Amino acid sequence: MRHFEIYYVDSHVTKSDVEKAVDKELLGPGCLLGYRAMHRKVRCTYNLKVPRHLVYKVMQDLDPNGLAHRNVQHKKKRDKHPFVSDGPLWVVSLDGHDKLCGYQNYTFPLGIYGCMDTFSRKIMFLFVTQSNSSPLVIGKKYLEFLCETLLLPVHLRLDRGTETGKMASIHSYLIQHIGYYTDATDSILYGPSNTNKIERWWRDLHERLEKFFKVQLQSLLVEKKYNRESPVDRFYFTYMVQL
Repeated sequence: MRHFEIYYVDSHVTKSDVEKAVDKELLGPGCLLGYRAMHRKVRCTYNLKVPRHLVYKVMQDLDPNGLAHRNVQHKKKRDKHPFVSDGPLWVVSLDGHDKLCGYQNYTFPLGIYGCMDTFSRKIMFLFVTQSNSSPLVIGKKYLEFLCETLLLPVHLRLDRGTETGKMASIHSYLIQHIGYYTDATDSILYGPSNTNKIERWWRDLHERLEKFFKVQLQSLLVEKKYNRESPVDRFYFTYMVQL
């Protein structure tokens, strides 16, 4: 890499450049990031090739209380269990996420549904819809994913929610058509949501991004700029978020 003058750290980047980038992030959802996530954000978004310890020092100066609050040593750790996947697209994890929907999952039409490859942790698709509990919507989005990528996962890891019925039927039909399993239903792996791999990604999304936007959403209700009973407000709200 050095032969091609490609370096992990750029010595020409000054501390003030890092401070400007971090300070800008702290004004938005970046205020929820730890120093490791902030380091990746600075490198990817601002193209500042700096070492992690420099980002840590800058965050100590700009946000010492937040840095201490997010210290993993103060959080209770759970016992880790081994997880093995046979390769890309061997098992994909699918589930819905309702943290932005508000009271009774109705206040805001921000139902999220996503699919993650358990081997690479890559998000295969993610979308926002007025209702992520509709089997027709979930089935349609899964079919669109198959048509656009021409990729067919071997197994789907789902919970037993009513929204997964159409999607499971589509997947089982295709698996049976190519003859991968004698019983195509073996390609559907059911289990509780709290053991679904995508749940960990939902947690990161909530901690690093959604907590910030939940405050903004609540302010819309308090200032009466949004009426949850208005079909027009609900339709345009979902449309604007998708943009």
